[in-house]
Amino acid sequence: MTTQWQIMMKPVFLHGVTALAAKELHQVMAKVDMLTQDPLPDGKVKKQLTHLAGKPYRIRSGNYRIICTLEKQNISVLKLEKRQEDTYKGKFDADVEQLDDAEAGFEDGEDEGADMAAEKTAQPDWESFVTPKSKELPEPITVELLKRLRVPEVYHKRLLPLKMEEELLGCPGVDDEVLLKIDAYMFELPLVQVLQQPDLVLNDVDDLLRYKEGELLSFLLKLSLEQEKYVSWSINAAGPTLVKGGPGTGKSTVALYRIRSMLEQLQRAGKAALRLLFTTYTNALIKSSEQLLQQLLGSHAQHVRVSTADKLAYDILHNCGQVKEIASDEELMRLLKQSVAETPFEGNLLQQQAQKQTLARMGNNYLLQEILQVIIARQVQSLEEYGRTPRAGRKLPLNASQRAIVWMVYERWRDLLQASGRECWQQRRARAEALVQQSELYQRYDAVIIDEAQDLDPSVLRLLIQLCKTTKHIFVTADANQSIYSSGFMWSDVHEDLKFQGRTSVLRANYRSTSEIGEAAQSYLTYGALESESSERQYINSGPTPDVRAVLNSDYEAQLLTNFFKKASLNLRLTIGSCAVLCPNERVGKAIAAALVNEGIEATYMPGQELNLTRPGVKVLTLNSSKGLEFPIVALAGFVNSNYPVIPAGASDDERRELLARERRTMFVGMTRAMRALLVVVPVTVNSPLLEGFDPTYWNMSRKI
Repeated sequence: MTTQWQIMMKPVFLHGVTALAAKELHQVMAKVDMLTQDPLPDGKVKKQLTHLAGKPYRIRSGNYRIICTLEKQNISVLKLEKRQEDTYKGKFDADVEQLDDAEAGFEDGEDEGADMAAEKTAQPDWESFVTPKSKELPEPITVELLKRLRVPEVYHKRLLPLKMEEELLGCPGVDDEVLLKIDAYMFELPLVQVLQQPDLVLNDVDDLLRYKEGELLSFLLKLSLEQEKYVSWSINAAGPTLVKGGPGTGKSTVALYRIRSMLEQLQRAGKAALRLLFTTYTNALIKSSEQLLQQLLGSHAQHVRVSTADKLAYDILHNCGQVKEIASDEELMRLLKQSVAETPFEGNLLQQQAQKQTLARMGNNYLLQEILQVIIARQVQSLEEYGRTPRAGRKLPLNASQRAIVWMVYERWRDLLQASGRECWQQRRARAEALVQQSELYQRYDAVIIDEAQDLDPSVLRLLIQLCKTTKHIFVTADANQSIYSSGFMWSDVHEDLKFQGRTSVLRANYRSTSEIGEAAQSYLTYGALESESSERQYINSGPTPDVRAVLNSDYEAQLLTNFFKKASLNLRLTIGSCAVLCPNERVGKAIAAALVNEGIEATYMPGQELNLTRPGVKVLTLNSSKGLEFPIVALAGFVNSNYPVIPAGASDDERRELLARERRTMFVGMTRAMRALLVVVPVTVNSPLLEGFDPTYWNMSRKI
């Protein structure tokens, strides 16, 4: 029986691949393909490096050698190394190959096992992390070199004068992949750091060529044993399945693999003309999800539609000829104020006064959210039904008479909005759910996978359920503590068929953020959590303690961000394009981007609907837009001279607590976008509870200006 080997690879190997000439690339591809047939060492072409922990192998490939490891039925291709005859002369003739410490990426003769142990027990403190020494490039950047690396000529003028690694990684106006390709050519990444990188799945060797030519954007992550368990878990159950997990636990990756399991199960059952639906959170994730499914499913990817829930709602309304324009937030608030002014108060003077006090105590923002999130999103049709509707997550209690005045304002607001010919997002979603049975999408799909369900309106979840032929083929991922657009709801409130008893499980291990970032974010979240965690969290990576720094004004903030991004990216050997600033709103975001440009760093503010993660330079986003994304280096900033969050004048204690809890979850989401380094910039004089609560056990509190 022939052993089936699974090929995995590290990101640094991909960087090496992009630097190869066509002939060299095909040689490497042939060697990798050979590994799938016979990966075991032969003492000639494939030799074991016995000096290194894990006993990696090297495979000759022309002027390069491929370093890999074997474990069970997995081959992990680690990196490419350039063969230098004067360096390796005489070292390729032994039956078992030995390398000295310098060649292996270690200094001063340190043993790799000891080095790896040190990585786990003695992570760098913040000051040493952000004060690395920039290295001089080992050879000049020449036109000949750039042509050999296939760097587009448009970048040559910017690259030719560079002398130092810091200049290279921070070079403005050059694509990140180009900079990383040159850096990978100039400097070898120590094997210890390579081994800490995630494993990517290589299903087809030809995908290496597609990646180099820009046709393929990304590769699937290799699932851990924990994640792999839930790909097929409860797949034959009688009802829907729910997998919960915190940030970075790989819920979305599990959901993608779940599609393959469902597809295979349906095919074994003899189903023909299969249709599956995968709903992802943002438009920015659509293309990457489609490409990952193409790798995972091959030609069977044609059976899967990838879409946002809002696009599905639009399609249903368009199919029924009932599309309306979406009203702006400003218009919704203007109509609300008009509704409050025009709503007649009923009863005697004392009752009318109580009604006025109710609305004043709620405040316009809270009142609008009550209408959008409770009444419309949950499709409440009458005052009587509203009186029975649970308001999970809403801190301000409302009795029957208080709900009555809210309902009167809602009815007036609804009529005014209808007269304008526009509607809000919640109304569009609710109308689509009400019309779904008249649409060609009704029960169209054999299976529906709903990713990041915590931020979907209950009406949207009801809509998605009706798109599936049977609820037993519905798979849901969620994390309540990442919910920033809704106040929470009970699954039982959504749909009578959406019951997860015996079919709910939790992913524990965080593969995105370091343990230091994850625990710091969790300690900050405490007072805003919607769900408490009953088990200890697990992390794969470690790094420096996240930092909180206080600044006097916006000028100091821009200088701090500039220094942080330059030093952190140099330490991690990443480009400035790996950095992101997450801020409260668009106005602040545009100002920060402009300030960074003035400091000599390329930066762009990107609205949520215009995300371009491949663009060079620092990405500046709002905290809300960062949902579902990740960046190696993250700074939360823009709180200097800011009144974030806006708390309505006269807000009650309950309203204040609810608003702060929601915004604390928003900050938590922003913090957990960080993979390796996190900085939070606060004003010297803190005037918001959101900028407090940093436990020095988990945060570096130097607060230097």
